[in-house]
Amino acid sequence: MPFACLFVPDFPVQAVVRLDPELAGKPVAVFAGAPPLTKVFSVSPLARKLGVAAGLTKLQAESFTGITWRWRSLPQEATARAALLDCAWTISPRVEDISKSGDDALPDTVALDGVVLDIGGCEKLFGSAEKIARDLLRVAAEVGFAANVAVAANPSAAICAAQGFAGVTVIPLGEEAMRIGELSLAALRAPAELLETLERWGIRSCRDFAALPEIAVIERLGQDGRRWQQLARGADPRPLIAKEFPLEFEECMELDSPVESLEPLLFVLNRLLDQLCTRIRMHLLAIAEMKVTLELQPPDMRQKGELRHIRTLRLPIPAKESKFLLKLLQLDLQAHPPTSEVVAVRILAIPTTARSRQLGLFLPLSPEPERLEVTLARIQNTVGEGRVGAPVLLDTHRPNAFEQNRFVVKDAAEQKLAHARTAIATAALRIYRPPLPATVDLHDGKPARLACSGVQRQIFAFAGPWRTKGDWWSETAWARDEWDVELRALQPRPRAAASIAFDANIIDSAGDATAQTETALYRIYKDLRSKRWFVEGIYD
Repeated sequence: MPFACLFVPDFPVQAVVRLDPELAGKPVAVFAGAPPLTKVFSVSPLARKLGVAAGLTKLQAESFTGITWRWRSLPQEATARAALLDCAWTISPRVEDISKSGDDALPDTVALDGVVLDIGGCEKLFGSAEKIARDLLRVAAEVGFAANVAVAANPSAAICAAQGFAGVTVIPLGEEAMRIGELSLAALRAPAELLETLERWGIRSCRDFAALPEIAVIERLGQDGRRWQQLARGADPRPLIAKEFPLEFEECMELDSPVESLEPLLFVLNRLLDQLCTRIRMHLLAIAEMKVTLELQPPDMRQKGELRHIRTLRLPIPAKESKFLLKLLQLDLQAHPPTSEVVAVRILAIPTTARSRQLGLFLPLSPEPERLEVTLARIQNTVGEGRVGAPVLLDTHRPNAFEQNRFVVKDAAEQKLAHARTAIATAALRIYRPPLPATVDLHDGKPARLACSGVQRQIFAFAGPWRTKGDWWSETAWARDEWDVELRALQPRPRAAASIAFDANIIDSAGDATAQTETALYRIYKDLRSKRWFVEGIYD
């Protein structure tokens, strides 16, 4: 059963460079540790050629010219390891994280950054083992890693080969001992005490270590020595411990200097969103919800605790395009800017199934949901938050009680069902907002004449009353009697005189006294608390 190892050399440096493409191809070194114990933790190959080495003090390292210095960021390394796991999950569901990072204050501590995946049976989907290794190398480059990939019969042999050989290495079955024997003992990543002991014995390569008698190694180095010898022989039988697929994706970046304005902050957000969307697309997923956390610099440096500005965007449609997400973030931060300078940015994305659409040959094209969402965000910035959306009736008898929810574009099936439900409607009540104040003359407790906006009409037919009330337990209690009434014009008059919204719905002819008139149906009600009458709407 073959295994592949994806290993990233100089991982702390690459975790910084992948979020700052301007550093690609430049000599970079990473500091770690609190002063005065600050030392060089990791260096890029170009910086190593200039003479910078891990373990130098900050004062010694700054004497070199042409080196770009950065501080080690543990959150960025954590998200970089998550991106490395995403690369492996594109090939196999059985992936193990073998990353082990050293302590900040000890730059020479053993560090191992990579993943191992079981590629048994993947040949039928992705091709030969060499093609799978090259695909892993390509996917890792897409998320900003310059990695090594090795394929061997067991995980340990694959790990040693990936650390010792650059590029792609495929070890045929049965040749693990020979290929691993070509490596130096440093490829084993064994403890420094063991390497020092073997150096005193004159053992400098994995082949020399593998040739020692096993019993003698156990007598002198114990069971740990025997395990390292099996590793030098490429025969460590340890199993692969698979990691569960994540339920969310995250990217973060700690800024070298605080950012105050929105424009430079958008550059940082753009870099993080590019990486985040690349990882999401690897799994054929999309983003359903996004949470942006901005860590702020306290105005008073003596203030304790962290200041955070958190914004949550619940997308009405799954999205995986960084430009669209960046535009939504820009509009949201313009409406809700941070209160202080930003020193770190973190984006958390919750994935969902990607949206799919099938267009009809005889159906008109609808607007793109992404453009609609950007338009709604711009309108909300103008009219205010909570004033844009789709109205939804509340579970109450209170008239005109509704709230505005997030507007969501329905698919074709939901639109067809909604159209079928509304197709059976025979009448609709067009509401006046606000309702029109009116005066009603009663006859035997029943409405007989209606006056509204200076126009009087006789009521020829009515239905009601329907008494409704509610919220009696609160300060917003309400009660009213509703009537449906039929109105007609008392006498014909020119159409141009119907200049108000109330009377414009009654159509009469300009002419003699024998002209026929049309009727109109209105909904009126009496507010029992204020004892006032209103015209609520007209039936269409």
